[in-house]
Amino acid sequence: MGFLFKVIPNNLQTLSNIYNSKTLSIEYYDLNIDYARIDILEETIPEINNVIRTVKAGKRFEGPDYTNGNLNRFV
Repeated sequence: MGFLFKVIPNNLQTLSNIYNSKTLSIEYYDLNIDYARIDILEETIPEINNVIRTVKAGKRFEGPDYTNGNLNRFV
């Protein structure tokens, strides 16, 4: 599909994180979890604050720059 994925190596833990080509944004309140992780890569301080507010409100971002990934697909 021609998408580029950002790969960030972590030499301390000898692993690499592979990030989606679009920002992943999911509603997680229906999931049985205790914590949600937010990875901040290139956002500005105002954008980070907006992300935190949105996640705390239990909402997700919409639009062409965001994806909900394949969370609901079975492999």
